[in-house]
Amino acid sequence: MSRLGVFAALLPTLLAFPAVQAAEPLSGTASVLTNQLSAFTRTRPRGAMDEATVFFRGDAVRIQFRDNTGKAYALVLPAGKAAGWIEDEHGGVLPLPSGRWPLHADPGQPCAGQGLFADCQRMGEGVYAGRNARQWRYRLANPTGPGMTRQGRMWLDEETGFVLGYEGDASAGLGKRWQVRSVRYEPLPDALFERPVPTDPADSR
Repeated sequence: MSRLGVFAALLPTLLAFPAVQAAEPLSGTASVLTNQLSAFTRTRPRGAMDEATVFFRGDAVRIQFRDNTGKAYALVLPAGKAAGWIEDEHGGVLPLPSGRWPLHADPGQPCAGQGLFADCQRMGEGVYAGRNARQWRYRLANPTGPGMTRQGRMWLDEETGFVLGYEGDASAGLGKRWQVRSVRYEPLPDALFERPVPTDPADSR
C-alpha cells in the first residue's frame, strides 16, 4: 500500500481523537481581608483591614467593597489592559492608571519568570483558608509580586497557585496585607470584568 493509502486508512482513527484545548484560566470567588483599599474606603486607623469580595479569572480581577459610609464600589482590572477603573453603585466609572493585581504564581517555583535577581525561599507548608498551602519568602527586583509588592511572605494554594495571603511591600511605607478567608473555584461571566454601559437618562423617564 502506498503512503497516501496508509494515511487515508488511518485518517478516520486520527479524527476520532478530540483536539487538544488550552487550559482554562483559573477563576473563582474569594472572601478577603486587606489593607490595600484604604485609599478608597478611608478606613481608620490607617492600615486597618477592610472586607472585600474578589472575583478572579486569569489576570482579570474584580474587587468589590464598601467605604466607611457603606457605599458599594468595585475595583476592576481587566486582563491585558494598561488601566482599570472604579465603579460606584450607580454605574459611575472612574479610570485608574494601574491595571494589574497579581494573584497567581507557580506554587513550586513562584520566582519563575520574575527575572535573574528574583529570590524565593520556601518556608513551610500548612492549611490556609481551608486549602493545602505553601509559604514562601520572596524578594524581587521590581514590584511584580502579589498585589504589586516587591518583597515579603506569601501563601500559595498548593494545587492551583492562587495567592491565599501575603504580607509585603513595594517600597518604604505601610506594608501591604492580604488574607483570604475562603475561596471557591468556579467559572465566572464576562460581564464581571467589562466596563458598564452608560445608562441613558431618558431610559428612567
